[in-house]
Order: sequence, then structure tokens, then C-alpha cells
Amino acid sequence: MKGVVPFLVVVLLIVIAVLGYYNMKSQQTIQLLNEEIFEQARLRHNLLLEKHKVEQKLRKLKPDSLVN
Repeated sequence: MKGVVPFLVVVLLIVIAVLGYYNMKSQQTIQLLNEEIFEQARLRHNLLLEKHKVEQKLRKLKPDSLVN
């Protein structure tokens, strides 16, 4: 019985270490995906801003071309 308790403690520590490692890896993956989502959102926002600028320029040009 004396040898069983240290063995169980060692097994428990190994299990905790393995679960901690997988948790760390999954957190890294989640962080990477979040960064990619933010980057894609930033790019989309920039595209929408550019589209809005082009549409405003087009609106300004249309009345000028009708006057000519």
C-alpha cells in the first residue's frame, strides 16, 4: 500500500501535464485563428472604405458629365 500512493501521484501528475500541454496547444490555435479573423475584418473594412470613396467620386462625376 505504501508504494501505491506515490505511483498514483506520479500518474496523476503525468495526466495533468498532458492535459495542460493540450490545453496550451489549443489556446495557441485559438489565438492564431482570432488574429486571422481580426486581420480579415481589417482588410474587409479597408475595402468597404475604399468602395465608399470610389462611389462618392462617381456621384460627383455623374452630375458633371450630365451638364456637359
